[in-house]
Amino acid sequence: MILCDSREKWTQPGSRDTHISGYFDRHGIAYRVEKLDVGDYMLDGGSVTVDRKQNLEEICKNLTNPADRKRFFAEARRAKELGLKLVVLIESNKYHQPRDILAWRSKYSHVPGTAVYRQMEKLRLAYKVEFRFCPKVSAARKIVEILEGDQK
Repeated sequence: MILCDSREKWTQPGSRDTHISGYFDRHGIAYRVEKLDVGDYMLDGGSVTVDRKQNLEEICKNLTNPADRKRFFAEARRAKELGLKLVVLIESNKYHQPRDILAWRSKYSHVPGTAVYRQMEKLRLAYKVEFRFCPKVSAARKIVEILEGDQK
C-alpha cells in the first residue's frame, strides 16, 4: 500500500493534476491519502520516502528562499532522525541528474543553477538526500520503482 501525503496537489479537491493517481488507478496500485511527516509518498511501513517536485522552479524555491529552505532542511533532518531515506524526484524532460542543472537559469528569479546544485549537495552530504529526475509522464512509475526498490 502506497501512502500519499494529503498535502500533495493532486489530492486536493478540484485538482486537475491527476497523472499520479491516474497511473495508480490504471495499474491497480493500492494507495491511501493521509498526512505524512516526511515526503509525499512511501510504502506503509517502508524506509524510503519520495518527495515529488513539479519542476526545477519548485525545488529552486524550496532550496533558496530562506523560509522554504529552513523548512526543507528540517524535513531532511526529520527523515534522517526517523531512519528514512529521502528521495527528491524532480519532474523534468531536460535534466537527468543534479550536475545537469549547473547551467540552468530560473525564469522567475535570479537564482542560478549552481546555487541550487550547491544546496542539493549540502543535503546529500548532511542527510544523504538523493535527487532524481524524470519526465512528468514517468513520475508515477518512477515513484513506484523507487518505493519497490525499498523492498529488495
